[in-house]
Amino acid sequence: MSAASIKQRLLTPGPTAVPDAVLREMALPIIHHRTAEFKAVFKRVSDALQRLYRTSGPVLTIAGSGTTAFEAAQVSLVRPGSKVLTIAGGKFGERWQDIYDQYAPYLNIEQIRINVPWGEAVDPAAVEHALRQNPGISVVTLVHSETSTATASDVRAVAELTRASDALLLVDGATSGGAMPGEMDAWGIDVLVTGSQKALMLPPGLGFVGLGERAIERLSQVKAGPCYNLDLRRWLKSWKDGDVPFTPPVSLIRGQAVALKMIEDEGLDNVWSRVRTLADASRAAFEAMGLTLISKSPSDSVSGAYYPEGVDDTAFRKALRENHGIHITGGQDGRGAKWKGRIFRISHMGYVDAQDTLAGLSAIEAELRHAGVAIEPGIAEATARALL
Repeated sequence: MSAASIKQRLLTPGPTAVPDAVLREMALPIIHHRTAEFKAVFKRVSDALQRLYRTSGPVLTIAGSGTTAFEAAQVSLVRPGSKVLTIAGGKFGERWQDIYDQYAPYLNIEQIRINVPWGEAVDPAAVEHALRQNPGISVVTLVHSETSTATASDVRAVAELTRASDALLLVDGATSGGAMPGEMDAWGIDVLVTGSQKALMLPPGLGFVGLGERAIERLSQVKAGPCYNLDLRRWLKSWKDGDVPFTPPVSLIRGQAVALKMIEDEGLDNVWSRVRTLADASRAAFEAMGLTLISKSPSDSVSGAYYPEGVDDTAFRKALRENHGIHITGGQDGRGAKWKGRIFRISHMGYVDAQDTLAGLSAIEAELRHAGVAIEPGIAEATARALL
């Protein structure tokens, strides 16, 4: 069988697979965005996003990636001349630190950093200590599910701490929103950001910013920073009118309406349960193959393992693609660790089911065995199937 005839399964943690119904919707003729027809679609998306976020507040739909959306939140909500507390335990937490480094000369902000070993969750006690020792912190950034390390942090516990202060909690929910339990209002999250290309089953191109009451109040108190398109005040003003301030990716928004309806038809709690089951089964299969997990606080949306000695990352992932149609992701390097070539990661979120997961695990086992790793034949699928 040629590689071209093998069914392709995208098990990367972003972008993820896009359902056929969503692709068909995006293939329809374009409509103009300043029309009642578009506004009706946009309202369906906005209403569904509020239900997904479990919030009564606005969820803004921004043209751009999740990084675009998070940067907009960072620069729009920080108090000039204040301190910011940034928590990093992976590539993306470090990115939010880098963004504040870029804006520091213009906003006169001082960055307080909590750097957590990769694969570990932040200790809420460390956050409490930093808040107590640094009066005047106006923003705290935290990654819920750190994609690069397959690690989840206790957002709810950190939110309890920030609610007792003037600091706003900005949460990166890129691989948790729509995949893992998250209650924006009930947990007291001030800002929750995610992107279209993860659990929301869309191609890259949209970022979503949920704003709580304290965040909206901050926007009215603080003058806009050195930004224009990234100024959340513009997006919030248009959202209140059921619109967007600039030309949107119309086809993506139409596709998002379909994808969100699919999530609601399954039931958000059922989605969370499905993702958790796939994650539990995959991690059990990894350990049954003798692999070491990369996280001490595993995320449900993505799992990772270290390669056994002698397995080449590039050759291994190429073999998965060409021989099995399985697409997974390798490791990344950052300030906290150098994981490129040392680990691999697979996704459990979005348009992925038990058959996709079993196919992926069987292929991983086969190629590890081909690379000379001693693994009992069939153990990966058998272990996962028992849990699925």
